[in-house]
Amino acid sequence: MKIINRGTVGGIPGGDALKSKTFPAFEVLPSGRWLAGFKASEKKADARYKSVWMTWSDDQGTSWVPAFVPVELPEVSGRVGQAISVYFLALGGSRVLLVINWVDESDPEAPFYDPTDESLKDTRIFWSISEDSGAHWSAPQLIDTTGLGGPAPLTGPPIRLGDGSLLCQLEINKYKGDPAKWVHRSAMLRSVDGCITWPETHMVTNYPDWYFWDQRPNVLQDGRTLVNYFWTLDGKRNEYLNVHEAISHDGGVSWRFPRDTGIYGQPGRPVQLEDGRIVLICIDRSIVPVISLWIKDNLESPFKKVGDVYQADLAKQDSRYVSMNEAWAEMAKFSVGHPQLLFLGGSDVLAYFYAGEHTDSTEISYVHISL
Repeated sequence: MKIINRGTVGGIPGGDALKSKTFPAFEVLPSGRWLAGFKASEKKADARYKSVWMTWSDDQGTSWVPAFVPVELPEVSGRVGQAISVYFLALGGSRVLLVINWVDESDPEAPFYDPTDESLKDTRIFWSISEDSGAHWSAPQLIDTTGLGGPAPLTGPPIRLGDGSLLCQLEINKYKGDPAKWVHRSAMLRSVDGCITWPETHMVTNYPDWYFWDQRPNVLQDGRTLVNYFWTLDGKRNEYLNVHEAISHDGGVSWRFPRDTGIYGQPGRPVQLEDGRIVLICIDRSIVPVISLWIKDNLESPFKKVGDVYQADLAKQDSRYVSMNEAWAEMAKFSVGHPQLLFLGGSDVLAYFYAGEHTDSTEISYVHISL
């Protein structure tokens, strides 16, 4: 593993309203432009003001254009909301798809996660298209997720399969006031008309007392096989387990039950190198927050650790044995997280994540790595 260079996303204005930067998103366009997006707020947890911003670099991070808000989201059913995450997908040439999460802020004092009934605020998904490499965006369009039965936070960027269809990845949680037991579900919506409609829903995980959080899927070189990694909590034993892996051989329609990878921590999006090897990024906060790369030769091979990408000079930030509400409280305090990978070609990848010495003061960092 060779570190080519490190950096932080620039072009971001100062001020308390953008002090906490989390949920990073990167995409590389055919021109070589790096798009970068993130959530910004004055504090990490339950901030009154939240927004998503983006910028880009045409020189691999040496300089960045001034960051800006790509789209303004409308009300949903007469309710005001704010944006909490944004992701990109290059569609070829200068065309880019953006998906963005809206969260209900009609009651700004209410927490995003309510520990009294394990529910979430209503969370919806919009999409938008840029025809000029991210400079301008079309009016955002709401994806109909009402039939899913719960709030629908995004878990990462859209995926384009070899047949041209698109997948939108998300989680399905529990509405406020729903008396039923919370069964956490990971799912994908499929579009075959270039993102105009998303009529198909495919469940990835739907197992009572299993919390396969933060799914991190990507499509492999054949355009049909998907590999997906999960931050895994055993809800019966209140214990974090190792990262689990699920595989779909039919474009995300069906999935096997996730299996143990032997790696402890919270995973990020994997990538497949040109030689076929699969690379996974993961953060382990059990001793100190450390982000590492793991690699395997093919789907059935075991992972081997490659090396550490980033290590924080901080105490541990999570516990192995936690109740559901304790787990959410810990998440709100993380100051390093959401590591992801972007394939840059050949054996090069871009690792990116948020990091800082204090929970409410973080930057978006990236590391260019050759494997």
